Parts: sequence; structure tokens; C-alpha cells
Amino acid sequence: MEKVDYRKAYQEKVRFVRAELYGFRPLKLPREFWDSTGGPFDTVPVDAWLILYNQNGTAGQCPCSGRMKQFLKLIVGSEEKSYKDWYHMLYWAVRNCGFSSEAAVELGRLDLAFHDMMAKEENLPLHRFLGADRDWVEVYASGCGTNLSDREMEEEIKSFQAGGYTTFKMKCAGSFGTCIDRDVERVRKVRSLLGREARLAIDVNQLWNAEDALKFADKVEKFDIAWFEEPVHSYDMTELAKLTKQSPIPIAMGESPRCYYPMESYVRAGVAQLQPIPSNLSSVEDWMKTKRLAVEHNLELTSGGYSHLTASFIATGREEDMVEYLVPVMRPFYDIMELRPEEKNGRFYLPQEPGISMSPDIPSLERGGMLSGKEYF
Repeated sequence: MEKVDYRKAYQEKVRFVRAELYGFRPLKLPREFWDSTGGPFDTVPVDAWLILYNQNGTAGQCPCSGRMKQFLKLIVGSEEKSYKDWYHMLYWAVRNCGFSSEAAVELGRLDLAFHDMMAKEENLPLHRFLGADRDWVEVYASGCGTNLSDREMEEEIKSFQAGGYTTFKMKCAGSFGTCIDRDVERVRKVRSLLGREARLAIDVNQLWNAEDALKFADKVEKFDIAWFEEPVHSYDMTELAKLTKQSPIPIAMGESPRCYYPMESYVRAGVAQLQPIPSNLSSVEDWMKTKRLAVEHNLELTSGGYSHLTASFIATGREEDMVEYLVPVMRPFYDIMELRPEEKNGRFYLPQEPGISMSPDIPSLERGGMLSGKEYF
């Protein structure tokens, strides 16, 4: 399949003629999920779904929130502009909210819908539109919430292994890091369940400063930890640089920023892995720039969020780049998707339909009483 330069499509003129915004009722998780600094998380983190139509009847879709209404009021039924000009206008419209605000995140999700629309206009799956030359991605299984008992943790690990996953990530530092001995024992337990061949990463959700993070790293290093995720505040570059110089475990950062620029600061601070999330950034191009940054500096690249959507982005990278699949939290969401990648032997195999790699069956959800409402623009 011949590659296209997706950025050429940014110059195409488009007029948005109508939009449909569907609200989801809270989708309960089978079991509460806790991490280092948050919980209980008991519902899937998605509020709504957007379907946006252009003058050709092509529909761009994305997961979103009710904040999307403010953007739709600005673009639906208005004049014709290029995708680039529409994005430029909206980007500066949210300036006073802050470029790391929820408004910026929502703009990034609208940009996902723009790219879905552009890919469909080219009759290409999103990953192919963005330059991918393969239809699969490596995936790692994420879970082991800090609230799980040893038995529950063992059951979860075994289910991950049954799915063919060979890289795993677990949450540590429960109750704000007040039970360190218990955390070390949990890491030991998971490593014993996995054996020595599997990769195991840990995540503490920005809890510590460099000194405390280093103390924990020293305690668990012996369990062969692949990476230590968000050990310090995501914007504290001073503490991060201190830690990367001393940590016996490679440091990973990048889930929390809402734009590209902190990624460059992470590289200067010495991280070993970047973790941009497409649905958290303010544009698709911010994710693609971060991918290129990781390649330029020979850093690992992983990416989570809406995993089955994120797969379209990771497919544009190196074969060793990975999607994070937070199974306990995200699987119920993907179970209601009409279109999604196939999960098989630790990989996602992307669908060949034009556009993004996941979409819900809205009529079915409506019949099942899973929608909280719908609005038309």
C-alpha cells in the first residue's frame, strides 16, 4: 500500500454541516481500581461520543466529554476553511483556559475526529493514513491496582498471561506510599508469578520527590524492573533530572502533559521512555512529534489511554513500541465497541475499515439504555 503524507490533507477545505453528540451513562467497572494517589475508580473514564459530518457526508468520530459542545457551536454550520485553519482558530480560542487545560484536551479529541474524517476521505484506516506500514502493534498488560489482595492479583496476572502478554505493569505505593514494605512484597510476588523472562514495570503516579523515589527504586531493583513510571511530579524537571542521574531503573514520563513541549524537557532531564497519549494531547501532531523525538534520541515509546484507538498511532512507529492496555479499567469500554482491533497473542491487529480503529454501535447502545442523551448541532 502506497504511503500518503497525511499533513497534505491539512490544507483541504472543509465545512462542518452537522454533529451528533451522544452521552454515555456511567459504565461501571466489575471491580474498583485504585492506584498510588487515586481511587476508587469505579467507572470507565469516558462521558460521550462525537460524530461530526462534513459537506461530503463523511463522518469523523472520537470519544469526548460534554465540553465538546463549546467547539461544535463554533464550527458547525459556519464557513469553509482548511483543517489547518480550523484547528488554528480553535487552538487560540482556548488560550485563556491554558494549554494544559481540559479545554486543550478536548480540542485534541476534536482533532482526532478531524483526522478520522481525513483518513476516510482518503479511504484509508487511520494508521495507514498516518504512515503505518503494518497492521499490528505490540501491547503490554497493565493493572494490579493497589487495592487487590494477593489472590486477586494472582488471578489478574494469570489472565494477562493467558492473553499472550509478555510485558506487564503494576501499580505501587498505595495509600500515598505509606505501606512500602507491602509494596515491595507485592512486586516480589508479581515477579515470582511472571518468572524471569517477562518484563515488569512499576508506576507510582507522580507521588514522590527524587529522594523518596530513589529509596523505592533501590528496594525493588533486584526484581528486574523494566521501567519506573512517573516517580515524580510530571512538571518537576529539577527532581526528575536528579532522579534519572541516580536511579538504577530507567525512568518513564509523558502521560500527563497536554502538549508536546514538556516532552523535550523530559529528554533533557534524562528519561529513558516517553509515553504520549493521543487522547490527552491537544493535537494529533503533538503525538507524532513526540514519536519522532523518541526515535531521534533512541528512547522507548509506549502509549496508553483508549488503547484500541492508540494502536493506530503506535502502528506508525517502530515494531518494539508498545500500547498500554489498562485491562481492568478499559476492557468494559471496548466490549461495547462495534469496531475495534482484534486482541491476539499479546498484540492488537487493526481493522482495515477507513478511519479510526474503534467505534460504538450507537443504535444498539440506545436500545440497551446505555445512553444518557443525545444532542444535534
